[in-house]
Amino acid sequence: MRYAERLEKLATLMRVHGIENFLITRGPNLLYFAGIDGPAALVVSLKLERPVLFVPPLSLHAAEEYAYSGLEINNTGTNARFEVVVAETLSSLDGTLAVDDIDIDTYRLYSALLREREIRQGSSVIWELREVKDEEEIQAIRKACEVADRAMRAAYEVLYPGITENEVKAEVLAEIHRSGGERPAFDVIVASGPRSALPHGPLQRGGMRDRALARGDVVLIDLGAVVEGYHSDITRTFALGKVGEEFETAYRYVLAAKEAAEQYIKPDTHCSYPDSVARRKLEEARLDQHFMHSLGHGVGLEI
Repeated sequence: MRYAERLEKLATLMRVHGIENFLITRGPNLLYFAGIDGPAALVVSLKLERPVLFVPPLSLHAAEEYAYSGLEINNTGTNARFEVVVAETLSSLDGTLAVDDIDIDTYRLYSALLREREIRQGSSVIWELREVKDEEEIQAIRKACEVADRAMRAAYEVLYPGITENEVKAEVLAEIHRSGGERPAFDVIVASGPRSALPHGPLQRGGMRDRALARGDVVLIDLGAVVEGYHSDITRTFALGKVGEEFETAYRYVLAAKEAAEQYIKPDTHCSYPDSVARRKLEEARLDQHFMHSLGHGVGLEI
């Protein structure tokens, strides 16, 4: 990946926004700029010759092998808390300090360690870079989509009455790994019968039991794969045998809405417009009131 180019673009945006020092701790952002997703912290400063990657001892060898070679790697050791070591470097760097997303406890800790120094929220600067993918990122996403397609095909081939949702899910997970995926992009959803109406499937952690598929079921499968850190996400709906006319009508309108929206997935189009196109199409069948989800979401290092 083009880590040097990304860091240079970040430095340019830091100058534009009046940021002299940037502390990056979120896993996806670390992966984007440093090539590893933590536990670690990356300090990018206009005052330093190279960015500094702070890692605990357990992550040192992984960082030395996999992190971008243009970084200075700092082993924080075991004698002091990780954040204390990072703060010591930050305290030596004058000027404005921005951070990516950190929880309130971490913010308070750094604020105390840096003696109430002003800490700015800088996530929007990073999102400005990450939202536009380079060719290497696009290729990784395409590979992740190919793995997901194969996993969906594997799921389709085992759909028959009597198999359980968890058994279908197991086949999906196995195929993701067989096809070169690092892991699923999220918890795979297999929802059958009445459960297929739930936008994100049954909340099995909440006590809902596994369900066996039955003839006449509608089966919703939502899955994704991760390749080189990049995610894919696809959803398909299957009918296990004959289904009712009401479902077939709804299916046709949803398909038509998707195809209508696809015509407006192009540069210079606001994301809200394809969403509104899809909703207007669903209004024709009075289905818009059941469209609880947004039309889509970003893909990349996160879903």
